[in-house]
Amino acid sequence: MPDLSAFPITARWPAKYPDRLQLYSLPTPNGVKVSIMLEEIGLPYEVHLVDFNKDDQKTPEFLSLNPNGKIRRSSIRMDLMASRSGCSNPGDPAISRRENRKAAA
Repeated sequence: MPDLSAFPITARWPAKYPDRLQLYSLPTPNGVKVSIMLEEIGLPYEVHLVDFNKDDQKTPEFLSLNPNGKIRRSSIRMDLMASRSGCSNPGDPAISRRENRKAAA
């Protein structure tokens, strides 16, 4: 796991749990989809609220993570998380949970 303090975004949103996946999002339908998937596949994560009403997405810290100033599409993030978690069928939460339980046993 890389040292998160090296990333400018952690100046604005410091990680309380640096060993967990860091989710920079907001409670929109796409942001919620990602949180649900993380829960379903059992990956530990820490949420950081990016408030578009306060233009958080335009700050230098956020732009260091995502230069276009947008939160990426959830389908791209979910595919990436599924592949990193070893989940073979991210579309079926029951299969995902079962696979993670087997791996933990």
